[in-house]
Amino acid sequence: MPRPGKKPHPLALDPVLIIGTALSVLLGVIFYVREDTAQGLALVAGLIGGVITLQVQTLLREKRRVDHETKVGQMVATIEKIPWLPDLMLPMLRAAKHVEREYAATPAVDACRAAFEDCLRTLADLERGHFRSTYGDNAVFQRLIGQTKHTMCATSVPSVDLDWWNEPVGRQYWQAQLDALARGVTIRRVFIYKEWTAELDSLAREQLAAGVKVLKVRAERLPPALRVISGLWDGTCGHELSYTAAGEAVYDTFTVSPPDLERLMTQFEMIERSAVEIGEPKLPDSVS
Repeated sequence: MPRPGKKPHPLALDPVLIIGTALSVLLGVIFYVREDTAQGLALVAGLIGGVITLQVQTLLREKRRVDHETKVGQMVATIEKIPWLPDLMLPMLRAAKHVEREYAATPAVDACRAAFEDCLRTLADLERGHFRSTYGDNAVFQRLIGQTKHTMCATSVPSVDLDWWNEPVGRQYWQAQLDALARGVTIRRVFIYKEWTAELDSLAREQLAAGVKVLKVRAERLPPALRVISGLWDGTCGHELSYTAAGEAVYDTFTVSPPDLERLMTQFEMIERSAVEIGEPKLPDSVS
């Protein structure tokens, strides 16, 4: 296996030094060969060119140093402005440095870079007010309901989430809403259904009896874009569940972006206007 060649010294690649040296030599040659000038001027010209070159090179090197220190200083200042960030950044950078040093030229380095790029993509979404959580992770919902002071608006699509309501995670979600109702929070929910089954009716009436303002609407009465599972808490955070055409949940998307919150509220009100109370007499399938 051939040995890698020795890396050239940075000065050997400095364009200012190369151009300056060339100009100094050229000046020296010009003054040396001209018969109408003293040959001693060749040496002086070469020396002056060399001095100027070194001065320019020193200034540029100092500028690069100052720019680097300014950039590093800005990074450190930004990190220190966020109280919890230094405790995370230091071990992250230490781990990245270890991978780069110990596992160079292996897939581990690529995986390390990919991890940072994934983090950057997540942060870019957060910069726009968006974030995701794994479907089934109830932590964000519990915190949002616990912090709600006034109103929670939500939709439910039983063909997707009916079984979920009866699972432990669904019952925890419901218990958090019971606690919110006890604090005086208003909860509005619309069930978007294909078939109003006995199981769904039991779930809806349980929530109605607890104080939730429950409505229902047949899915066919809504355009496809409104047949969604969504939620809003005090108009400060919104949620949409992404799921496949087969009704399989994929992930939960949350937003705190004002335009998104306005869109979700408008969307919910449109759904609500098309819905009816569950206690009303059943209408024919074509209009219920």
